[in-house]
Amino acid sequence: MGIPHKTIPRVEYTPVSVRDILTTMKSISELMIDLAYSALLFSSKELGEWVMELESEVDRLGYLLFMTLSLSVRGKTDAELSVGLFRVCTSANRISDAAADIASLAVTGQEIHSTIKAALQRSEERLVTARVGDGSEIADLSISDINDKFSIAVDVTAVRRDGSWLVNPPSDFVVRAGDALFFRGTIGGTARLYELSTGERSLEPATVEENLTETVRLLLDMKETSEFMVSLAYAAVYNDSKELAEEVAEQEDRIDKLHEVLGKETLIMEGDALHRWTMIRVANALESIADAAWEMAMVPLSGLETHPVIQAIAHEAEEIVTLIDVSADSPLANHTLGELALEDKYGVYVQSVKRAGHWFHRPTREFRLAEGDVLVLDGYRDGMQSIRADLGLE
Repeated sequence: MGIPHKTIPRVEYTPVSVRDILTTMKSISELMIDLAYSALLFSSKELGEWVMELESEVDRLGYLLFMTLSLSVRGKTDAELSVGLFRVCTSANRISDAAADIASLAVTGQEIHSTIKAALQRSEERLVTARVGDGSEIADLSISDINDKFSIAVDVTAVRRDGSWLVNPPSDFVVRAGDALFFRGTIGGTARLYELSTGERSLEPATVEENLTETVRLLLDMKETSEFMVSLAYAAVYNDSKELAEEVAEQEDRIDKLHEVLGKETLIMEGDALHRWTMIRVANALESIADAAWEMAMVPLSGLETHPVIQAIAHEAEEIVTLIDVSADSPLANHTLGELALEDKYGVYVQSVKRAGHWFHRPTREFRLAEGDVLVLDGYRDGMQSIRADLGLE
């Protein structure tokens, strides 16, 4: 049982859009994190190996970006403008490396500490994987036709077909038998698509009988905070937002403290040393993801001008992240998130709430907003503009 051998991609320069490279690296690295967690949760060697495949693709794209930028830099101004692009590229690569480190535990067949699975089971949102079987009702239908015909709303984030990957497939993409689909959405929607794809009920991981111990809480906190930081870091760079970047910095300090406490707790835990080693491996990977997010978020704080490519990505992005303060006379104050139904009304999701210096990640519908809260909203641009207008913030 050894560490999986890393495939070194063969790279040759080809003209590729820098914007396409960056957006693809972002999408793949984020997909890899979800796949890595699923590989551990389901003890799936196959999912782990797919993460390794994607790591090689991120490496290849990174080489292409470096070569493209090297050909385009002509002087001081070009060099300064390119810093942000290099940072985003290297951060995405570091995130993909961390995801591969997590997935390698599943590839080698190493038994995972029960605390890891207990933490992953408590995650509110998980990536679902399904292989489309022969005779499946969704075979030869486009993604939009599937959603319309069966009245389900899921986000198909990737498709693997004949050994090749398509990340963020368009709505007119036609699904075939043999495709591996990767999707997320409501529990009912994802369960329904899994059943339509495979002809079987949605697969659930074996339940781990473990209470919400201090180590489970710490690991879950590190996982969700690192994910939050990545989302916030991209938003900070794409929107040239010092405010968002400073929030990433604050979370990075918090991750360092969580990592230290979790490491000490793991060392004094009872049980097999190899099982505890898997805890340390995962915690180290989570810290690497957080560090990568912070390195990316440094760009808006550097004082350097934003590259036009990053500006174009931000301008054209349909999905954005923004901060909203809850004032005393705000329509949001003293209402629960369930009562406000922002996701239903505006199509925006409350990712986190900051209150009195403390962050509440993925708050529940029962969470009641109060004066002084700061909301981190994630959603489509039209919805963001509508909610800001209704709140009198435009």
